[in-house]
Amino acid sequence: MSKVTKKAKIILFSLLAVVLILLVTFFSYWAFVSSAIKDFASLEPLKMKLEGNFINLQGANIYYIEKKASPAGEGLEKGTKDIILVHGLGGGAFTFRKNIDALLSAGFNVYAIDLKGFGYSERLLKPDYSHEKQAEILLEFMEKKQIKSAIVAGHSMGGRVTLIAFDKQPQKFDGIILIDSAGLEENGSPFFASTLAQPFVDILYYNLFLNRERLKDFLSSAFYNKDFINDEVISYYLEPFKIKNTNLAYRYILKGNTPYDIKSVLSKIDVPVLIVWGQNDGWIDVRNAYGFNELIGASKVEIIENAGHVPMEEQAEKFNSVVISFMEKI
Repeated sequence: MSKVTKKAKIILFSLLAVVLILLVTFFSYWAFVSSAIKDFASLEPLKMKLEGNFINLQGANIYYIEKKASPAGEGLEKGTKDIILVHGLGGGAFTFRKNIDALLSAGFNVYAIDLKGFGYSERLLKPDYSHEKQAEILLEFMEKKQIKSAIVAGHSMGGRVTLIAFDKQPQKFDGIILIDSAGLEENGSPFFASTLAQPFVDILYYNLFLNRERLKDFLSSAFYNKDFINDEVISYYLEPFKIKNTNLAYRYILKGNTPYDIKSVLSKIDVPVLIVWGQNDGWIDVRNAYGFNELIGASKVEIIENAGHVPMEEQAEKFNSVVISFMEKI
């Protein structure tokens, strides 16, 4: 055997040894991570004492908060308007905790829904978590709650879901409120999201959500005022990640941004639209507010100063004011 062949074999065996060590290390770490997640994510919403209720939609137990401004039946006679609040990625009905009572006090019936896999809604494994399917959940919610039509407010991902729902059943919409909305960016999930294997999702989940400081750092990019992110705010975002099977559901949730021609939807909108944006949004640039405005006929833009991606939390008083003013004119 020549020296060259021996050298090549040594190099090959060395590389294989390195790969084997890396694989053993990776899967050992994953085993540790999986155990930690199992201990961490153990809450079962149906057994928890929560403010809202559950309703079965598209085969999943969906959590929602409902607050009515008048007794059942009086709303239609008095012309009470319904508003449905739809959260963004990683959020839930809790992101509207500073808005629900203000809208209620202004005389509106308020509903805030946790989409499938988010907040306290059920985590189903290997289902369709596409934005289109979430839009169908929103529409079925309206049907089962006997909401003939409503003003629907969607934040971030929830804005995209709202627009898809409008495209499917426009007659159910009296108006639309887009809050730092997704929809104008490139269609489809990033390639990495569509190919993520469970071990990588688990490791990402462990390193981001099992550590309060890391979660705080992550959330800080969504807020303009970093002091706003206190222990209470972190807890609101953290608790839903403690629900059983959340890590397994997120493998499919991350693939949810499937292609949909949102721009063609915008040209069809014939109801009043309010576009609310945090001036200092670091997640979806404020220029998108004007992009939506150009493509939607009857739309108005409200830019909220000193606010990032979640103006309804960070500048709740100003947000409530512009939303109530908009709704009173419909």
